[in-house]
Amino acid sequence: MEPVDAEDGLAVWDFTEGSDVPGGNLAIERLGVGVRCETWLVWSPSLWSPAVLKLARPHQIGQPRATQALCRETAALVGNLHPALPRLLADGTKEPVPHIVVEYVDGPALDEELDDNGALPAEEAAVLGAQLLPAVASLHRRGLAHLDLKPENVVLRDSRPILLDFGSARSIGSLQPAGHPVGTEGYAAPEQEACEPVSAAMDLYGLGAVLAEAVTGVPQAKGVETPPSALAPVIRQLLAEQPAERGTTAQVLVALAEAAGELRPWPDWLDRYAEGRMATDARTG
Repeated sequence: MEPVDAEDGLAVWDFTEGSDVPGGNLAIERLGVGVRCETWLVWSPSLWSPAVLKLARPHQIGQPRATQALCRETAALVGNLHPALPRLLADGTKEPVPHIVVEYVDGPALDEELDDNGALPAEEAAVLGAQLLPAVASLHRRGLAHLDLKPENVVLRDSRPILLDFGSARSIGSLQPAGHPVGTEGYAAPEQEACEPVSAAMDLYGLGAVLAEAVTGVPQAKGVETPPSALAPVIRQLLAEQPAERGTTAQVLVALAEAAGELRPWPDWLDRYAEGRMATDARTG
Protein backbone atom coordinates (compact mmCIF):
# COMPACT_ATOMS: atom_id res chain seq x y z
CA MET A 1 0.00 0.00 0.00
CA GLU A 2 1.34 3.41 -0.99
CA PRO A 3 2.31 5.51 2.06
CA VAL A 4 0.44 8.76 2.61
CA ASP A 5 0.93 11.82 4.77
CA ALA A 6 -1.10 11.80 7.98
CA GLU A 7 -2.09 15.45 7.49
CA ASP A 8 -3.38 15.57 3.92
CA GLY A 9 -3.77 11.89 3.03
CA LEU A 10 -1.69 12.29 -0.16
CA ALA A 11 1.30 10.24 -1.26
CA VAL A 12 4.78 10.58 0.24
CA TRP A 13 8.02 8.84 -0.61
CA ASP A 14 8.64 5.49 1.06
CA PHE A 15 12.43 5.59 1.23
CA THR A 16 14.06 3.19 3.65
CA GLU A 17 17.26 3.97 5.52
CA GLY A 18 20.24 3.55 3.21
CA SER A 19 18.17 3.37 0.01
CA ASP A 20 19.13 5.29 -3.13
CA VAL A 21 17.34 8.61 -3.55
CA PRO A 22 17.54 11.27 -6.30
CA GLY A 23 20.86 13.02 -6.73
CA GLY A 24 22.96 9.92 -5.96
CA ASN A 25 22.33 10.19 -2.22
CA LEU A 26 21.32 7.69 0.46
CA ALA A 27 18.21 8.18 2.60
CA ILE A 28 18.53 8.70 6.34
CA GLU A 29 15.16 10.06 7.50
CA ARG A 30 12.27 12.25 6.45
CA LEU A 31 12.46 15.74 7.95
CA GLY A 32 9.18 17.23 6.80
CA VAL A 33 6.32 17.21 4.31
CA GLY A 34 4.91 20.25 2.55
CA VAL A 35 2.06 20.74 0.14
CA ARG A 36 4.19 20.08 -2.95
CA CYS A 37 7.59 18.89 -1.72
CA GLU A 38 9.07 16.84 1.08
CA THR A 39 12.43 17.13 2.76
CA TRP A 40 14.85 14.34 3.69
CA LEU A 41 18.08 14.10 5.60
CA VAL A 42 20.41 12.16 3.31
CA TRP A 43 24.02 11.03 3.10
CA SER A 44 26.06 12.29 0.17
CA PRO A 45 28.64 9.64 -0.82
CA SER A 46 30.43 12.13 -3.09
CA LEU A 47 30.89 14.64 -0.24
CA TRP A 48 30.94 12.00 2.49
CA SER A 49 28.71 14.13 4.65
CA PRO A 50 25.03 14.60 5.49
CA ALA A 51 22.94 16.88 3.29
CA VAL A 52 19.30 17.88 2.85
CA LEU A 53 17.29 16.66 -0.13
CA LYS A 54 14.13 18.52 -1.08
CA LEU A 55 12.07 16.84 -3.80
CA ALA A 56 8.63 16.90 -5.36
CA ARG A 57 6.15 14.57 -3.69
CA PRO A 58 5.11 11.56 -5.80
CA HIS A 59 1.81 13.07 -6.91
CA GLN A 60 3.51 16.39 -7.70
CA ILE A 61 6.03 15.05 -10.25
CA GLY A 62 5.26 16.83 -13.49
CA GLN A 63 3.29 19.56 -11.72
CA PRO A 64 4.87 22.93 -12.55
CA ARG A 65 4.22 24.48 -9.13
CA ALA A 66 6.38 21.91 -7.34
CA THR A 67 9.26 22.58 -9.71
CA GLN A 68 8.69 26.33 -9.43
CA ALA A 69 8.98 26.11 -5.63
CA LEU A 70 12.30 24.29 -5.96
CA CYS A 71 13.51 26.79 -8.56
CA ARG A 72 12.77 29.64 -6.16
CA GLU A 73 15.14 28.01 -3.69
CA THR A 74 17.89 27.63 -6.29
CA ALA A 75 17.47 31.29 -7.33
CA ALA A 76 17.97 32.33 -3.71
CA LEU A 77 20.99 30.11 -3.04
CA VAL A 78 22.94 29.58 -6.26
CA GLY A 79 26.35 31.20 -5.89
CA ASN A 80 25.60 32.17 -2.29
CA LEU A 81 28.61 33.13 -0.18
CA HIS A 82 26.88 34.48 2.93
CA PRO A 83 27.67 32.37 6.02
CA ALA A 84 24.13 32.76 7.40
CA LEU A 85 22.61 31.08 4.32
CA PRO A 86 23.09 27.39 3.46
CA ARG A 87 25.00 26.34 0.36
CA LEU A 88 23.21 24.85 -2.65
CA LEU A 89 24.98 21.55 -3.34
CA ALA A 90 23.05 20.30 -6.37
CA ASP A 91 20.30 21.56 -8.67
CA GLY A 92 18.17 18.69 -9.95
CA THR A 93 15.12 20.74 -10.88
CA LYS A 94 15.25 19.46 -14.47
CA GLU A 95 15.59 15.79 -13.48
CA PRO A 96 12.71 13.27 -13.81
CA VAL A 97 12.09 13.70 -10.07
CA PRO A 98 12.68 17.44 -9.51
CA HIS A 99 14.89 18.02 -6.50
CA ILE A 100 17.62 20.10 -4.94
CA VAL A 101 20.36 19.20 -2.45
CA VAL A 102 21.29 21.77 0.19
CA GLU A 103 23.89 21.94 2.94
CA TYR A 104 22.75 20.31 6.18
CA VAL A 105 22.79 22.76 9.09
CA ASP A 106 23.21 20.94 12.38
CA GLY A 107 21.52 22.64 15.32
CA PRO A 108 18.15 23.43 16.89
CA ALA A 109 15.61 25.65 15.19
CA LEU A 110 14.98 28.91 17.04
CA ASP A 111 11.43 27.86 17.95
CA GLU A 112 12.80 24.67 19.52
CA GLU A 113 15.41 26.65 21.44
CA LEU A 114 12.73 28.98 22.79
CA ASP A 115 10.49 26.05 23.77
CA ASP A 116 13.32 24.27 25.57
CA ASN A 117 15.12 27.19 27.22
CA GLY A 118 12.72 30.12 27.24
CA ALA A 119 13.03 33.64 25.85
CA LEU A 120 16.40 35.16 24.97
CA PRO A 121 17.84 38.16 26.82
CA ALA A 122 17.30 41.29 24.74
CA GLU A 123 21.02 41.75 24.08
CA GLU A 124 21.34 38.20 22.69
CA ALA A 125 18.25 38.67 20.55
CA ALA A 126 19.72 41.90 19.18
CA VAL A 127 22.90 40.06 18.19
CA LEU A 128 20.82 37.35 16.54
CA GLY A 129 19.00 40.02 14.54
CA ALA A 130 22.26 41.73 13.58
CA GLN A 131 23.59 38.40 12.29
CA LEU A 132 20.38 37.47 10.47
CA LEU A 133 19.61 40.79 8.77
CA PRO A 134 22.75 40.85 6.56
CA ALA A 135 21.77 37.42 5.20
CA VAL A 136 18.31 38.78 4.36
CA ALA A 137 19.93 41.87 2.82
CA SER A 138 22.08 39.65 0.61
CA LEU A 139 18.86 38.24 -0.87
CA HIS A 140 17.49 41.75 -1.36
CA ARG A 141 20.62 42.71 -3.31
CA ARG A 142 19.80 39.84 -5.67
CA GLY A 143 16.30 41.23 -6.14
CA LEU A 144 14.58 38.65 -3.91
CA ALA A 145 12.59 38.74 -0.68
CA HIS A 146 12.41 35.69 1.60
CA LEU A 147 8.80 36.32 2.73
CA ASP A 148 8.71 33.57 5.37
CA LEU A 149 10.92 34.68 8.24
CA LYS A 150 9.88 32.82 11.39
CA PRO A 151 11.70 31.01 14.22
CA GLU A 152 10.99 27.65 12.58
CA ASN A 153 13.11 28.74 9.59
CA VAL A 154 16.08 29.91 11.66
CA VAL A 155 18.52 27.20 12.77
CA LEU A 156 21.19 27.93 15.36
CA ARG A 157 24.55 26.46 14.39
CA ASP A 158 27.10 27.07 17.14
CA SER A 159 24.69 29.75 18.45
CA ARG A 160 24.74 31.64 15.14
CA PRO A 161 21.54 31.90 13.07
CA ILE A 162 21.25 30.27 9.64
CA LEU A 163 18.20 31.17 7.55
CA LEU A 164 16.46 28.26 5.81
CA ASP A 165 13.52 27.47 3.51
CA PHE A 166 13.42 29.66 0.42
CA GLY A 167 10.39 28.07 -1.20
CA SER A 168 8.35 31.24 -0.63
CA ALA A 169 11.01 33.63 -1.99
CA ARG A 170 9.76 35.96 -4.72
CA SER A 171 11.24 38.72 -6.84
CA ILE A 172 10.89 42.16 -5.30
CA GLY A 173 8.14 43.98 -7.16
CA SER A 174 6.41 40.79 -8.31
CA LEU A 175 2.73 40.13 -7.68
CA GLN A 176 1.48 37.64 -5.12
CA PRO A 177 -1.26 35.16 -6.12
CA ALA A 178 -4.56 37.01 -5.81
CA GLY A 179 -6.27 36.05 -2.57
CA HIS A 180 -3.42 33.73 -1.54
CA PRO A 181 -0.75 35.68 0.36
CA VAL A 182 2.73 34.16 0.52
CA GLY A 183 4.26 33.39 3.91
CA THR A 184 2.94 32.37 7.32
CA GLU A 185 0.07 34.08 9.12
CA GLY A 186 1.29 35.90 12.21
CA TYR A 187 4.74 36.56 10.74
CA ALA A 188 3.70 38.19 7.46
CA ALA A 189 3.46 41.97 7.16
CA PRO A 190 -0.01 43.55 6.84
CA GLU A 191 0.61 44.49 3.21
CA GLN A 192 1.83 40.96 2.55
CA GLU A 193 -1.40 39.55 4.00
CA ALA A 194 -3.25 41.99 1.72
CA CYS A 195 -1.46 40.46 -1.31
CA GLU A 196 0.30 43.67 -2.27
CA PRO A 197 3.40 43.46 -4.52
CA VAL A 198 6.48 41.90 -2.91
CA SER A 199 8.85 44.31 -1.15
CA ALA A 200 11.99 44.14 1.00
CA ALA A 201 10.04 45.85 3.80
CA MET A 202 8.00 42.67 4.20
CA ASP A 203 11.14 40.88 5.38
CA LEU A 204 11.87 43.65 7.88
CA TYR A 205 8.47 43.03 9.42
CA GLY A 206 9.19 39.29 9.47
CA LEU A 207 12.46 39.97 11.29
CA GLY A 208 10.55 42.06 13.84
CA ALA A 209 8.14 39.17 14.42
CA VAL A 210 11.06 36.77 14.92
CA LEU A 211 12.75 39.10 17.42
CA ALA A 212 9.48 39.73 19.28
CA GLU A 213 9.06 35.99 19.74
CA ALA A 214 12.72 35.61 20.72
CA VAL A 215 12.43 38.05 23.65
CA THR A 216 8.99 36.89 24.83
CA GLY A 217 9.06 33.19 24.00
CA VAL A 218 5.54 33.64 22.60
CA PRO A 219 4.52 34.02 18.93
CA GLN A 220 4.07 37.70 18.11
CA ALA A 221 0.59 37.04 16.72
CA LYS A 222 -0.68 36.41 20.27
CA GLY A 223 -0.11 40.04 21.15
CA VAL A 224 2.27 39.63 24.07
CA GLU A 225 3.93 42.96 24.86
CA THR A 226 7.68 43.17 24.26
CA PRO A 227 9.49 43.70 27.60
CA PRO A 228 11.30 47.05 28.05
CA SER A 229 14.87 47.08 26.73
CA ALA A 230 17.05 48.88 24.20
CA LEU A 231 15.77 46.37 21.64
CA ALA A 232 12.07 47.03 22.26
CA PRO A 233 11.84 50.25 20.16
CA VAL A 234 13.67 48.52 17.30
CA ILE A 235 11.11 45.69 17.37
CA ARG A 236 8.23 48.20 17.44
CA GLN A 237 9.73 49.98 14.45
CA LEU A 238 10.09 46.75 12.49
CA LEU A 239 6.48 45.84 13.26
CA ALA A 240 5.10 49.18 12.08
CA GLU A 241 1.90 48.89 10.04
CA GLN A 242 3.29 51.20 7.35
CA PRO A 243 6.30 49.79 5.45
CA ALA A 244 8.02 53.19 5.21
CA GLU A 245 8.09 53.47 9.00
CA ARG A 246 10.23 50.32 9.40
CA GLY A 247 13.38 52.16 8.33
CA THR A 248 16.10 51.09 5.95
CA THR A 249 18.14 47.92 6.31
CA ALA A 250 21.20 49.99 7.24
CA GLN A 251 19.33 51.93 9.92
CA VAL A 252 17.93 48.74 11.44
CA LEU A 253 21.30 47.01 11.34
CA VAL A 254 23.00 49.83 13.26
CA ALA A 255 20.12 50.02 15.75
CA LEU A 256 20.41 46.27 16.42
CA ALA A 257 24.14 46.59 17.05
CA GLU A 258 23.52 49.41 19.52
CA ALA A 259 20.78 47.41 21.27
CA ALA A 260 23.22 44.54 21.78
CA GLY A 261 25.07 46.58 24.42
CA GLU A 262 28.28 44.89 25.54
CA LEU A 263 27.60 42.03 23.10
CA ARG A 264 27.88 44.47 20.20
CA PRO A 265 28.88 42.35 17.14
CA TRP A 266 31.24 44.89 15.50
CA PRO A 267 33.17 48.08 16.43
CA ASP A 268 31.40 51.44 16.54
CA TRP A 269 33.35 52.81 13.58
CA LEU A 270 31.88 50.14 11.29
CA ASP A 271 28.42 51.69 11.69
CA ARG A 272 29.37 54.45 9.26
CA TYR A 273 30.65 51.92 6.75
CA ALA A 274 27.50 49.81 7.07
CA GLU A 275 25.28 52.82 6.41
CA GLY A 276 27.29 53.89 3.36
CA ARG A 277 27.71 50.39 1.95
CA MET A 278 24.05 49.41 2.30
CA ALA A 279 22.96 52.70 0.73
CA THR A 280 25.24 51.99 -2.23
CA ASP A 281 23.94 48.44 -2.52
CA ALA A 282 20.36 49.70 -2.46
CA ARG A 283 21.08 52.03 -5.38
CA THR A 284 23.03 49.53 -7.49
CA GLY A 285 21.48 46.18 -6.47
